[in-house]
Amino acid sequence: MGFADLHIHSMYSPDATTTVRAVLKQAADVGLDVIAITDHDEIAGSLEARDLAPQYGVEAIPGVEVTTSEGHLVALFIENLPPGGMSLDDTLLWIGHHGGIAIAPHPFNQLPNSLDMQSVIGVFTRPRSKGVLKGIEVYNMATRSFDDVVQKLSIYLPLARTAASDAHVYWAIGHGRTQFNGSTANELRTALENASTIPIPYEGEFAAPPLLSWLRRITLRRFGYASDTVSAASPVNTQRFDRSAFLKAMKKRGKK
Repeated sequence: MGFADLHIHSMYSPDATTTVRAVLKQAADVGLDVIAITDHDEIAGSLEARDLAPQYGVEAIPGVEVTTSEGHLVALFIENLPPGGMSLDDTLLWIGHHGGIAIAPHPFNQLPNSLDMQSVIGVFTRPRSKGVLKGIEVYNMATRSFDDVVQKLSIYLPLARTAASDAHVYWAIGHGRTQFNGSTANELRTALENASTIPIPYEGEFAAPPLLSWLRRITLRRFGYASDTVSAASPVNTQRFDRSAFLKAMKKRGKK
């Protein structure tokens, strides 16, 4: 059986604090086989992760957390950035046309940018888009206090049930993972399409109060520091990063 975390943010998200290299290093250290960096309306980090992942012994799926007019949607196995702001139906059609699949992240709660029950269930009345939505996040480390409704209702939906960290700080990666039969990205996709995944919530103690840890690290980011590693053999720690070089790399990646 393999383990995946399909909802991770890197520094390509403005509210995250971890470089792509550090994401991959931490994922390997906590025993993940497959990850997806799903930055907010940005695909550059996930493409970088796919290129670097073999050095760390994990597999990285290209993906993004795209903003639809009805809430956020995690798109996986895509090569290009979906247009933001479209309806959920049109976004799913775009993802499917480009060979991808989607997961509904942190749904059925009152939090901003979460898909509501009507939006998700409505997908199943539209034949062209329902085949693209393959999963629903029943555990999200960042919104775990609001997951009761989706955990109860998801058993009635024809969707793979997943768990994810929604990590914005490096130590949270893997604090919520999806178990599947196999160990590769292709085997994970098959499990999602067959709705055979098993969500594994995090039940241990947190290394630090999550909100305070994020506030500290996002402040450090504003001063030019991030959680980083220089190699697959080096630990993750706080290091200064070259902001101009990062922005240049982000722009270059975004054009590919």
